[in-house]
Amino acid sequence: MKLLFELSMECESLARSEAKAVASIMDADPRVVAEDDGILVLETCADPERLVDRLALCHHVSEFKGSCDLAEIDALAEATDVEGPIRVRATKVGLPKAGLDLQDMSRRIGGIIGKGRGVDLHSPRSELRIVSSRRLYLGRLIGSIDRPSFEKRKNRYLPFNYPISVHPKFARAMVNLTRVRDGGNVLDPFCGTGAIVTEAALAGLNAMGSDLSEDMISGAKQNLAHLGVGAEFFVCDVGHLKDVVGPVDGIATDPPYGRSTSTNGESLDSLYARSVASFGEILEKGARVVLAKPDESMISSVEGFASVETHPLWVHRSLTRHFSILERL
Repeated sequence: MKLLFELSMECESLARSEAKAVASIMDADPRVVAEDDGILVLETCADPERLVDRLALCHHVSEFKGSCDLAEIDALAEATDVEGPIRVRATKVGLPKAGLDLQDMSRRIGGIIGKGRGVDLHSPRSELRIVSSRRLYLGRLIGSIDRPSFEKRKNRYLPFNYPISVHPKFARAMVNLTRVRDGGNVLDPFCGTGAIVTEAALAGLNAMGSDLSEDMISGAKQNLAHLGVGAEFFVCDVGHLKDVVGPVDGIATDPPYGRSTSTNGESLDSLYARSVASFGEILEKGARVVLAKPDESMISSVEGFASVETHPLWVHRSLTRHFSILERL
């Protein structure tokens, strides 16, 4: 099936990479059909509903019906065969096209596709989505990502919180970028309040967290219990993962950085280098480390790992998170 992904634009490159990663988890060889601003079309045998359940940085997943220029949209609509009654919604990515009225387009295309099938704005059998990017994309909606659920899991709403904690939607994306399959082991070796561990568990993985601080481990356990999520935790220094935790399938982590975090006096350069060396001891060839870092140059090239890609996300004036993926050689 060809699937149309409407991507989040808050960090589009990260959203695009996450969608491809999740499709690759469920299908060894998804094929890119088209890419556009805020748009990804993949041909894949992955279960689209499972894709919807696992993704974070996406808005909607639809069965791809075609793409065209503005002048060709009526012809594409006439050739579209779906079960009725139908509803059509039109939206845009980026700047609107000259002469494009989304409301008018929804009505007009709804009239074309709904002819003989009927239109039902409240309980349609098929919802059609028209997305305006550099081209127009038409899809039959399969599912929408439950993005409000990620907001409800923000650190501020949990019993144990800390000034710096990665947002659940980015935590989920990091977990997905490890490309670990259902039931595999994903470790956060700097688990803090447990955001990444939570998302790993909710994604259907065997979630594991470790931290040097007993207080952090205790707090993370409180948060996961509050959310009704289970995971395995360890109190240990990152250099002792091989002996305490053992082999894992992937690592996703947001290591300490900035003035409000503690590294027990160790420099960030030393901590990061020591951490990746320890990661190499518990990962098999091809396994991935996904980490957030404050400087793109940190851990850009380390022995035993290849740098796959990095995605910058501006957080505020003094912080840009760089989400980096390393692959074990």
